Amino acid sequence: MIAIDRLIQIRQSLHWLPLVFARINVGLFFSISGYNKLFVPANQAAMLTTMQHAGIPFPEFNAVFVAILEFVFGGLLALGLLTRASALVLLAIVGVATFSDGIHKIPAGLGPLDWYDWFLYLPEVLYGLLLFWILFAGAERFGADPVLVKRFPKLRQFI
Repeated sequence: MIAIDRLIQIRQSLHWLPLVFARINVGLFFSISGYNKLFVPANQAAMLTTMQHAGIPFPEFNAVFVAILEFVFGGLLALGLLTRASALVLLAIVGVATFSDGIHKIPAGLGPLDWYDWFLYLPEVLYGLLLFWILFAGAERFGADPVLVKRFPKLRQFI
């Protein structure tokens, strides 16, 4: 019984760990992805082609703009700096990617449950769910936001 009580205490004391792990890794994913779309020619071309096929207006501009947003806000998210704003920007990018490109990867003629299964299987949707969680949870521990709020209490309403 003592062992079970100790396990419960450990679990309760580490409730923040999955959120921090998700925030750092999702942030790093977007930052690395944005960097590669900015500086690796093959990824630049793939991003431009995706934008063109999805019918995104001004694809040349938006390919670079979105890559910059992914790189910058992914890095901020990984650091836990402006966490909610970063999650919101990345969630918007994921939403556009899901409905302009990802959703077209789902085969036609599926029933509702099969369609939903395919929809949830899209990586964009899973990243979106993680970003939605982070948007509401904030940086928690091991982020720069709590440090900023401690130093500048008026920022609490924005962070």
